[in-house]
Amino acid sequence: MILDILGIGSELQGVGRTADGQVVFVPFALPGERVEVEITRTADRFKEGRIVRIVEPAPQRVTPVCPLYGRCGGCRTQHMTYQRSLELKTRVVEQQLERIGGLEKPKVLPAIGSDRPWRYRNKAEFFVSTDPETRTPVIGVRALAGAAVLPVGDCMIQSDIAVKALQTVTRWMQIYCIPAWDDRASQEGGVRYVVTRVNHAGELMLIVCSTSRALRKLDQLYEMLHAEFAGFRSLNHIVLEKRPRHALDGRLESFRGRRALYDQLMGLSFEMSPKTFFQVNHAQTEKLYECVRQAAALTGGELVVDAYCGCGTISLVLAREAAHVIGVEIVEAAVENARLNAKRNKLEEKTEFFAGDAGRLVSDMLRNRVCPDVLVVDPPRKGVDASLIDAIIQAKVPRLVYVSCNPGTLARDVKRLTREGGYKMEYAQPVDMFSQTEHVETVVLMSRIQT
Repeated sequence: MILDILGIGSELQGVGRTADGQVVFVPFALPGERVEVEITRTADRFKEGRIVRIVEPAPQRVTPVCPLYGRCGGCRTQHMTYQRSLELKTRVVEQQLERIGGLEKPKVLPAIGSDRPWRYRNKAEFFVSTDPETRTPVIGVRALAGAAVLPVGDCMIQSDIAVKALQTVTRWMQIYCIPAWDDRASQEGGVRYVVTRVNHAGELMLIVCSTSRALRKLDQLYEMLHAEFAGFRSLNHIVLEKRPRHALDGRLESFRGRRALYDQLMGLSFEMSPKTFFQVNHAQTEKLYECVRQAAALTGGELVVDAYCGCGTISLVLAREAAHVIGVEIVEAAVENARLNAKRNKLEEKTEFFAGDAGRLVSDMLRNRVCPDVLVVDPPRKGVDASLIDAIIQAKVPRLVYVSCNPGTLARDVKRLTREGGYKMEYAQPVDMFSQTEHVETVVLMSRIQT
């Protein structure tokens, strides 16, 4: 069928309507375009389709630079100008706050763009598989449809160092006949993932993730990397859980080299060990944290609680301007990193970090009358725990800064806070942390209405 694309969905896919008014989601279509679409899925309330032919392209349509675009499950906006992607990400945040959050004309500021929308990632997780025909190892990215691994010659959102390191690992596997993980053969000892971390100074950490401790020739891989990269700092090995949830879900066995990398953010120094969560876009992270700092509006005498604090990055940025900051994080290794980072930056006297579930621990603090002047939440994609929202409402925290990586769950939580908690959303500031993808970070300032 021929469709006019009238809007966008939450994943930046085009949205049109059939002659009888049913919604059709069309990936890689842009508002303002007329496209010929083949319907690939029909549900009760909507259809999904794929573009067969672009009848009338939008003026913002451009040719993607990546040969895997549309096949890889990563980038989703290479078919549009960068400025158009910022406009659409802003619109997604606005739509979610209206439709899910129930807000009328929410104040959503234009998304803050990146000066470097390519080659920005400091961490990469690559899949390793076996080519079904040649039976040789393949390192690359997961296909958008199915479970196939697409070999990566280059990836335009990763650093040059990370891409070149992949080539070295591939040669190592070929030279020494190192097996790749094969779900059909349940290959014992097979390499399943390769993870790279590169700091702002260009130093490289590489992590090989396998299904067994019995991984051969790691010494040889270390020597190859050491010979090829002046900034190579460490090789690590992770023995994965039986059914790993992600590439680093396993037991870390540091192999050779420095235990951690160090990076600078907002004038502070942070340690990155193999499993440490650290924002992947250095320049945009500084812009994001500046938004958080401005929203917190600290004057020097405030108590701040930072839920979901990770390795303490936001906590320490705010500690310089607050009286005291309490950080809570469920990952114990991250809490240890946070304490070390506080000491490294001479902020240990102004900070405390606790390991535990943020929903439970922060809720207990609030119920025990540890009421902060500012509460910062930076939850995972599922949003803030319902129990924590209950405690925020009950404690009447005056100022709430919400950092979100999912506009849908952000809008859900904003709805509860505004309708049940007496909060007002002052503004939402999207930040383009993940250029060329459909993802967007948002900083929201909420204040409690005085009654």
